[in-house]
Amino acid sequence: MSTTPLIFKRPRISYTVVGRSEGTRGGELTVLLLARGGRFYREQLLQELGGLPAVQILSVEGPRPAYDLEDLARKYPGVRFLLLQTPASPGERINLGMEEARSEPVLVLWSDMHDDGGSIAANLSGQNLGRDLLCVVPRLKGPRGEVLPSILVPALIKGRLKVLPWKPTQEGMRTIFPFDFCGLYSRRRFLQLGGFDAWMANPYWQKMDFGFRAGLWGETIAWYPRWQLAYAAEPEGEDSTADSSYKLFFLKNMAVRFNGDSGLLPLARLPRYALRSDSGPFDSLLEFREVRAWVHENRFRFQGDVGSLLGRWEMPE
Repeated sequence: MSTTPLIFKRPRISYTVVGRSEGTRGGELTVLLLARGGRFYREQLLQELGGLPAVQILSVEGPRPAYDLEDLARKYPGVRFLLLQTPASPGERINLGMEEARSEPVLVLWSDMHDDGGSIAANLSGQNLGRDLLCVVPRLKGPRGEVLPSILVPALIKGRLKVLPWKPTQEGMRTIFPFDFCGLYSRRRFLQLGGFDAWMANPYWQKMDFGFRAGLWGETIAWYPRWQLAYAAEPEGEDSTADSSYKLFFLKNMAVRFNGDSGLLPLARLPRYALRSDSGPFDSLLEFREVRAWVHENRFRFQGDVGSLLGRWEMPE
């Protein structure tokens, strides 16, 4: 019997597929589009991708699809449109796309971006993903061509966790999570990690949880400039409010201690968590107990705690 806590057993997303069978064939690369922005941006990107050989294209739409979705499906028969029946966070959409993907490398980008300099065609095999990398993040440019500070460096400043944005300078620079979820992911490593936490509604903490879990479990996310993407419009801002998603991030990552060969969520953490949580005594106890069971189930996957993770992180120059 599985020991996975109930809070991590979220029902699967309901969706339908629009598109012909050509899109189900495997290839050297899967491109996973997350719908955002108007039709012009998306159609321009589909035109760029449509001529690439050996590429599976998945576009996650909805739950309010574009009025011209069926027209797009006829115009681009090689694209599979995954139409959601209910709202879903960006991480949930990526989880779904990873299940549908037929290749090991999966490139995740938004539909209001475009390939800069033909980098996708030049790197179709995904060879520069590397054997030991969970994700390669691209060089990202703003709508005016400026390089964005897309390297996210974690640090403890006066006892508080901060994530500092830096402009990429050296190939192989590590980042704690993929900026705006964009990157070339190893599907196998992504699924082994468990993907993004579907219970986190806040995309910021969803990315933070993914990145810290990856680091604590020994995975690496790094920057390689050969992949280049550019925004057609200004990237959206983020909400880093310490909400219910933050509480789950805190218990799964910040509160875990490493005892030399495994991770542990100590019972001693419960009183402080209950006092600071707005869930109430009973719900706080339930949350803590279920996350503690999750940590115990995955205890041997931890290779350190947050203190050791940040201690190994080198601040860019």
